[in-house]
Amino acid sequence: MLVECLVIFGLILVVIVSCIRAKKKRYALATVPLLILPLSNVLSYFISARLADIMPLDKFTVYAAINVISAIISSCLVGIMSQKLVKKASAAAYMIMSLGFNIALAAILIYNMYITIYGQ
Repeated sequence: MLVECLVIFGLILVVIVSCIRAKKKRYALATVPLLILPLSNVLSYFISARLADIMPLDKFTVYAAINVISAIISSCLVGIMSQKLVKKASAAAYMIMSLGFNIALAAILIYNMYITIYGQ
């Protein structure tokens, strides 16, 4: 899922740049927390084995912990950014969609790594 996360990161970055060019800086800023989970997954792909050597945990546990922590951080930032949206309906829709994205992506990434490491 390394390439997929890089593509997701790139697409979200394109959305942010498009919002900035359309003079919608508030929306661009609200989209930034969605970059955290794909970026941390790319980083955890490379460092989870090294951290597993240092810590008394296996590679999957370290990988899952990094992804869960980054999903929590991203979700907290989504909550903070939703306060900056003017309409309550927009803020609620933004939170539902963003949190759904974070939860679904984290679950898919962790499940895929589990299947990769432990088989079927």
